[in-house]
Amino acid sequence: MKTLGQKFKILRQKKGVNQKTMADLLEVSIPAYSKLETGITDPNFSRLNQIAEVHGLNIRQLLNVGEDEKTEQAEELEGLRAKVETLELSVIRLQSKLIDLYDREDQRLKAAK
Repeated sequence: MKTLGQKFKILRQKKGVNQKTMADLLEVSIPAYSKLETGITDPNFSRLNQIAEVHGLNIRQLLNVGEDEKTEQAEELEGLRAKVETLELSVIRLQSKLIDLYDREDQRLKAAK
């Protein structure tokens, strides 16, 4: 489980901004924001709400940041596995067709002799 500070850092990085920019958006000093990210300071409800708003989230979404990444990755991995399986079946079918064509051509050449 990620700490609040880790979640703040994930969101900041996803937004593509540095700590100074986040501090400016939240109207706090850079050290104050840094303390939030490192977990030295715990945010009050008002600050949580402000951080959520900056990221376009509600507080529930803010608190769940990073917690569902494993689920998303597992779903993506499952989708990729299904694609690989489909491609493998296609390769097997193509190999079978190639073998059939080779056998027919071999029989045709033997018959022509």
